[in-house]
Amino acid sequence: MVHKIYHRFLLGVLVLSASLFSYGQNSIDGKVQDEVGDPLAYVNVLLLKTGDSTLVKRAITDKSGIFLMEDVAKGAYTVSASMMGYKPNSTESFEFEGSSKVTLSTIVLSQGVELDEVTVSSKKNLYAQKIDRMVINVASSILSVGSSALEILERSPGVIVDRQNSSISLVGKNGVVVMINGKQSYMPASSVVQLLQGMNANNIETIELITTPPANFDAEGNAGFINIVFKERTDIGLNGSYSLSFGVGNGTTTSDNINFNYRKNRINLYGNYSFQRDAQGQLFEFDRNFSNANALPVNISTISNRDPIQRNHRIRAGLDYQLSDKTVMGLLAWANDNKWTMDALNQSRETESGMARAFVELLNTERNQLQHFGSNINLKHDFNEDEFISIDFDYLKYRLENPTVYTNSFFDGNNDFFKGRTYPK
Repeated sequence: MVHKIYHRFLLGVLVLSASLFSYGQNSIDGKVQDEVGDPLAYVNVLLLKTGDSTLVKRAITDKSGIFLMEDVAKGAYTVSASMMGYKPNSTESFEFEGSSKVTLSTIVLSQGVELDEVTVSSKKNLYAQKIDRMVINVASSILSVGSSALEILERSPGVIVDRQNSSISLVGKNGVVVMINGKQSYMPASSVVQLLQGMNANNIETIELITTPPANFDAEGNAGFINIVFKERTDIGLNGSYSLSFGVGNGTTTSDNINFNYRKNRINLYGNYSFQRDAQGQLFEFDRNFSNANALPVNISTISNRDPIQRNHRIRAGLDYQLSDKTVMGLLAWANDNKWTMDALNQSRETESGMARAFVELLNTERNQLQHFGSNINLKHDFNEDEFISIDFDYLKYRLENPTVYTNSFFDGNNDFFKGRTYPK
């Protein structure tokens, strides 16, 4: 009997030892800090494939600036860290064997460099932590100039934006509800991502990351809420502002914005219009070699020349009327036209021992366009400082189109055409 108990005990020790040994295997960890060596919490950390920057894993640093990514497959990777108020930074490409725990060198984020031509003065901290939410004072950051609302969210602590899958998560949870000035957008996540991409950050006052929603919020947002609050002027009379930006790289980019506000007696009229266009050409080259002992070496060389253009129009106008000292009635209307197009030429050539065997040419034309119109009628009455009643009537209409045409052409080793097809027909 004692002999059996001893064997069971020994077996348990071996299983526990194996579990402890395997814990932390196939994982990558590291630390993010600022220039003076202080750890940075809530930094967005992404694990990307070296070849095509495909998102593989995501993590958020804890209060000690530590991040951990588990169950990582073998491959070549780069780790990227970003946070609003700091310039993004990435590691060098490294090979992960997939059977051990790897600790990366500390990633250091430096604060954004202030341009000599721009003077920034602020009375608010960039971040303000409250009981149920973190408030990001976007208007206090120079990084908001020329950016979109989606780009600001990507730099916000605890927020992960997956553009490939058109999703937004908050503190690792999906199903986040995005609100505009405290009102839910009632749009699917894929359309919300495009809407934010065409929204100029110059019009944004704050972004509220609400991880513990109050009782009066919709239960749908169990993963949290992101509330985008636009700027509102309270000056008497007519006032407004405009901003223009232009850049040249492998193409051109521009971000323009104008807004106004008119307030007199019981009337407040406001509106804004923004335009963004980004046309940056892309060139990708891939080279693959295959060989074994029983076959001749094969090489496949691929060149992808892409010409994407992102163009966004957005207009918003509203009217508030003060019925009494405690009652306000408002009308609001907005419209967006977000359009992304791309013409791409992809050419792939296959050779065997240096001799051409086949050539494939793929032409594709894509268009992804979201047209969106919304309106709101609202009435709010304050009973006292903490009690109020509000009534809202919303109308939303949008259309999302994504036509894509692929034309495949196949050639033999002498570049003679022998087959072709277009999708869709």
